[in-house]
Amino acid sequence: TDNAPTWAALREHIIHSTPTGQRLHREAEQRASGRGPPHIDSTLRIFDTNDTDAVRVTLYRDQAAWCPYCQKVWLYLEEKRVPYRVQKVPMNAYGDKPAWYTRKVDGGRLPAIELDGKICVESLDIMKLLEDSFIKMEPEEDAKLSEELLQLEKELQRDWFSLVFYPVKDEALKKAQSDLLDTLQRVDGVLSQTPGPWFLGGSHPSIIDIQYIVQIERLIVSSLYWKGLIIRDSGRFINIDLWLEAWEDRPAYLATKSDYYTHVMVIPSQNGPGYSIPEAKGIANAIYGLDDAWKWNKKTTSSYSIEPLAPKQLPDGEEGARHEAAYKLISNAEKIIQFCCRGAGEPGRPSFHAELADPYAEPNYDFVDAVNICLRHVTVALLHGIDDGDTTNNVRLDLFGKGGSNELRPDWYEYKDDDGKTYYWDEITGEISYTPPTQQLDTCLMYLRDRVGVPRDMGQAAAMQLRIHLNWAIDILESHT
Repeated sequence: TDNAPTWAALREHIIHSTPTGQRLHREAEQRASGRGPPHIDSTLRIFDTNDTDAVRVTLYRDQAAWCPYCQKVWLYLEEKRVPYRVQKVPMNAYGDKPAWYTRKVDGGRLPAIELDGKICVESLDIMKLLEDSFIKMEPEEDAKLSEELLQLEKELQRDWFSLVFYPVKDEALKKAQSDLLDTLQRVDGVLSQTPGPWFLGGSHPSIIDIQYIVQIERLIVSSLYWKGLIIRDSGRFINIDLWLEAWEDRPAYLATKSDYYTHVMVIPSQNGPGYSIPEAKGIANAIYGLDDAWKWNKKTTSSYSIEPLAPKQLPDGEEGARHEAAYKLISNAEKIIQFCCRGAGEPGRPSFHAELADPYAEPNYDFVDAVNICLRHVTVALLHGIDDGDTTNNVRLDLFGKGGSNELRPDWYEYKDDDGKTYYWDEITGEISYTPPTQQLDTCLMYLRDRVGVPRDMGQAAAMQLRIHLNWAIDILESHT
């Protein structure tokens, strides 16, 4: 049965009857002409100029917004308001670079910019070139201090890698953690010496601030996920906390910022595997969406308390976050339906390093109609709330108990981990998954849930709402009573 509204009716409602939908629709129209707030989907940014022919810079960055070095240059261009165009290219971790790009840029490296017809690579070199080519960012940088801070940033990266990406144990683990905390304390001390939040003072972030924020954003989550080490809001680094709050008050940073889940799924493909300790398992499970972390309940529909939300990440409140997720589903429904059907299809070849990347996966088109109904019901719940009576009644009529038979794919076997949680292992590839590797309707929704990326697909708050609402639909599909 199909008791869900059509996509056309849902689109009409989101655009004309919700403030968030109206805002997002207006911003999409502004992006088409190179204006509006910073956004992952922008391909042209002209800021205050009206002459698109005068745009001198083209930024080549990764299309999934995973690359930390691309984030630096993207953030610099936004903060400095340098008009630029964007072309997106896959990272090696999740796709093949097109031939035109490898011919243009030696080695196909990312990021790259083209300024007045000349190519420049390496993020720090790019930012320095832009600094020399356009009006300098405030304040005027002290060359000696800047070099000292860049050296400290390298030391911070060294200590971060030593703790998270090396299999240290016992005394070596204690020393690695102590070294990282000591270096963070030095960073905190530097920030305490300026009157404002920024490393070099002034009213705006500098290149130094950009160098640090991209690393510290990833350091915070990886240290928490693999080692259970709380850095932010721990009371130990007050000036770093204030600096992070200052960044999160800037729309350009929020447009480029990822969430904890996306980071932990992406970082190993770039830095190598992180090494977990038992003490981190509870918080790691919550970040990963286990232990009902992505489940809805009446008391709190936002169970993402582990990762703080800045006020500007919830401009329209929690309802607005739901409506942002709904807007994204409605705006790209046909492609998302086909993407979901990969969950019941066949893995692609070749495969790539990034765990959740499978660009050549083959959808199972037998599930298109059923997935279509499911996603329209999810969209209705995002618009009106899971606890809406009509929403619940209609979704149960259409989806109740229709998840599938739970038959595992060939070569996959079910096991229990040390905490009694079920996981699945492929004896051929060695792949491990906590999501059942089946070929059925609920697996299609799980495939989407596990691949919602921030900021690629939507903002942090909207992504959490979409994961929660997909789990709600999955639970109904799997219900038998």
